[in-house]
Amino acid sequence: MVPLHHGDLQASLHPHCGGAFSYLRWKGQDLLRPLMPDRDSLPEGPRHSGGYVLAPYSNRIADAAFEWQGDTVQLQPNFGNHPHSLHGFAWQRAWELDRQDQPSLDEQSQDQATLVLHHLSDTDWPWDCKVTQEVSLGPSRVSLTLSLENLDTRPMPAGLGWHPYFQRTPKVQLEFSAAAVWMNDARQLPTHQVTPPDEWNFSQLRPLKWPGVDNCFVGWSQRAQIYWPEYRLRLTLVASEALRHLVLFTPENQTFFALEPVTHANAALNSDRPHAQGMRTLAPGERFSCHLQLILEEDHG
Repeated sequence: MVPLHHGDLQASLHPHCGGAFSYLRWKGQDLLRPLMPDRDSLPEGPRHSGGYVLAPYSNRIADAAFEWQGDTVQLQPNFGNHPHSLHGFAWQRAWELDRQDQPSLDEQSQDQATLVLHHLSDTDWPWDCKVTQEVSLGPSRVSLTLSLENLDTRPMPAGLGWHPYFQRTPKVQLEFSAAAVWMNDARQLPTHQVTPPDEWNFSQLRPLKWPGVDNCFVGWSQRAQIYWPEYRLRLTLVASEALRHLVLFTPENQTFFALEPVTHANAALNSDRPHAQGMRTLAPGERFSCHLQLILEEDHG
């Protein structure tokens, strides 16, 4: 584990479990779902954690295959019997701690860490690349940076994002604005965009309830707010320009929900126009990054 601490904010990263968050706490209160100690091993461990990064793509690739620059790329399905490939490879790999960034894990004042993942071409992703995640704690904020670098000799498709599992209390409220949302078919693949229906309209702070959403919003404000009345605590997510899509995942009868800022739409690599859906092409040696801040504010009213 890599424990981090700054004032009332505490976090822990688990490099060998997909680089996932073991926990994120404010004054001892869990904001993310804490990693289950009996489910902290790969490949399934990150799904029971506080959250993980998405690289080199987010969400689904239909039937684990896509067309790229005239070739068919066939990936290894990575989610049990699920036919699609999900969330990239980074969440199912062991990361390395950058020791230059964090020379001693015994320092109680340590408030930042950098994890690195070097990937060699395989059936999960046929390009050499490097993923870097940086986590820094401030007095009342978490700053996250995620980078992807193409180390291959060929151009590579690229996408990034975060998949945090926030605590879902009975009274939790959510706010963000979005121009549209993708509707899914029976295979959970996007088919068309619509204006967010009333029950999915979070343009004003409202209770999350149990809507059973697993959809990608587009044209969002790149700013969202979570409010826990039980904790009298607000968390504001502020995303960089590259994170133009937002996935909301609210499984029924669970104590968590996911609010995922990502660079591209679900199944963007299966689109006729993947770049219009947010995918990027990285030339050999090229790198791109995105940033996310989690800002905490106590409600003293």
